[in-house]
Amino acid sequence: MLCIYGIMLLNQTSDGTTLSNLGITLVMISSLTYAVYVVVVNKSSMRMSSIKLTFYVLLFGVITILCINAAMNESTQMLTTIKQWAYAVQLAVMPTVLSLILMVVAVHNIGSTPTAIMGAIEPITAVAIGVLVFGENFTLLLAFVIVLILT
Repeated sequence: MLCIYGIMLLNQTSDGTTLSNLGITLVMISSLTYAVYVVVVNKSSMRMSSIKLTFYVLLFGVITILCINAAMNESTQMLTTIKQWAYAVQLAVMPTVLSLILMVVAVHNIGSTPTAIMGAIEPITAVAIGVLVFGENFTLLLAFVIVLILT
């Protein structure tokens, strides 16, 4: 409830625009499915290497996307330049494959609860990058919301 309240406080930005309700809903669904995934990985009696499990999770994601595209009669945009492939590989490896493999290793080594608690540091990282790299303003409200979410 504190996390949801913190998100509600951020629903209006400093310039008066509001965050997308669809975006907030998708983030909440993403958080829920991620939490279920972490617990299932921890409680599963099936032991599989982190790399193999990550491969199957990502394969399921690709198949799902292709099925949704087919059901909606949409085509998948193909990558055509070296630059596009380089960006796609970076997005695939760093924030996706690497983080999923390390998360599975962490769950196997320390359990789902400590892994989830350590994962709660992610908002601090996102805010730090936003402020330091992208020049976003760090406000007292933002600090308060971070405390609510981490609490």
